[in-house]
Amino acid sequence: MNKIKKFKYVFLSVLFIVLSVVLFACGNKEEEEKDIELVISGLNPVFIDKDTETFDWLDGVTVSGKESVSEKDIHVVLPNEAHVDGTEVKFDACGDYSIPYYVTDGEGNYSVVSRLVKVRNIYNLYWLNATMPCLYSALDMVTNNYKSMLVFTRKDTINTDILDPERFIYVATDSLQSDLENAKKLTAKIANSDKYSYFRFFCNDAFNEMELFTFPFYGISADRYEVKLVSDGSWTYNTAFPYRDDGSYTLWRKNAEIYNGLWDLALKGEYQKVDGWYYTLTYNGFTAGSRYYTDAECSVMSVIAAQRSNVELWCAYPETLTSKDLKVQAEINKANMPKIAPEKLYEKLTDEQKAEFLKLVNFNKAEFDAKYFDKEGKYIIVTGTNPFNGALTDAEFAQVLDNISKDYVGYNILYKPHPSALAPSDDIPLVKAWFEKNNVKVLPGRLPMEVISWIYSDVAIGGFDSSLFMSVPQGNTQFFICNGADSLSTLTKQLYNDGAFGEVKFYWKES
Repeated sequence: MNKIKKFKYVFLSVLFIVLSVVLFACGNKEEEEKDIELVISGLNPVFIDKDTETFDWLDGVTVSGKESVSEKDIHVVLPNEAHVDGTEVKFDACGDYSIPYYVTDGEGNYSVVSRLVKVRNIYNLYWLNATMPCLYSALDMVTNNYKSMLVFTRKDTINTDILDPERFIYVATDSLQSDLENAKKLTAKIANSDKYSYFRFFCNDAFNEMELFTFPFYGISADRYEVKLVSDGSWTYNTAFPYRDDGSYTLWRKNAEIYNGLWDLALKGEYQKVDGWYYTLTYNGFTAGSRYYTDAECSVMSVIAAQRSNVELWCAYPETLTSKDLKVQAEINKANMPKIAPEKLYEKLTDEQKAEFLKLVNFNKAEFDAKYFDKEGKYIIVTGTNPFNGALTDAEFAQVLDNISKDYVGYNILYKPHPSALAPSDDIPLVKAWFEKNNVKVLPGRLPMEVISWIYSDVAIGGFDSSLFMSVPQGNTQFFICNGADSLSTLTKQLYNDGAFGEVKFYWKES
């Protein structure tokens, strides 16, 4: 074979090998493309009320490789109990439904993923006995239309006259122990007759033992309800939280053992009947009782309770519930304590929901604007105490008010009295004269200041130390009427040290 033929043979051989490799690679690439799976994401479980809620089957759903998804791209197979209006799905019956979603690229490639939809008959249980828990609950009431029970003691806080009787199946204001027992029995009746009933239970965090004497007492399992332990104001951060110091793990461990021990007894049904309606649970000498207004033995266990998966502790400043004891802090970190600032809940409401909330709490904003917020410019509200001028004389308080006004030149000043000290009396003529001279209007004393601070969220606030400042929008507190930070109450000082109030001033009598 001459050199030319040999070169030609080698060249053709190499060319054949190269072409074979290229064709094989292309074939593999085509085969790989056919094997690519389309990925469906965003199919989170859905939990809805049968009578009042629907869900958008397409909302939040994504498919790999597609920037947006429409009904043409993805298909869903719904059960006979479901009805569709556009992409909104409503169910005729309660149950657990596994709904398949599938998508195809038109070339034989497809993917199927199932979504769990739980349809229930949901009930709200608002069983409360303090102002802040009532207000938290009123904010929740307007966000849904679940059937509800309302048992509470602050009769001036919520206007029950406007509640829909078809929705609020049991209402007791200025309630007695018997009202709570009736609500418990109605809850048990619903649970026993409807296996798909589900309960959202709101109560003061200080009275968290109410759960023990309601749900396990009547055999209602934990997967059928959730608990919102709502902040009772200063109690939440102070008396109910004795775990701040180093070395507090011994106390935490003791209380956790008691709490879990009480639960074990409750699940076994080992309640002790004291009389016709009163029951107790006793573990290692510690007794918890079922009296609504006097039994608060478990009040220091609310954070421990919030470690359970179906329990949350609602408060505006969970970041202050910390411990210098690292073992305790590790336990606190396990608790479900989302930051639930009431003013943020109010901000998230729609205009319609805000209007409904204001009716619930007896607040006529139009009249309030016309009577109190009728001037141009910035406003500041000075909050009072009982007695009206606190630990100051008439002259001292008038001087403090004058010093405040000098620092807030150009502000419109309003005064919000304590509910038990509604107006300046004739015993403090200098303060009354100062109000008249400076055109200071006195706000209604019995209207919760918390509500005013949420509605007028840009208004500056300051005054005598009180639990009010636990719920004022963060950053709005401008000053305190007291003799410096060391004079603040334990809780307010804790929040002050944690920076919750930012830079604030202190006003007091001149030495």
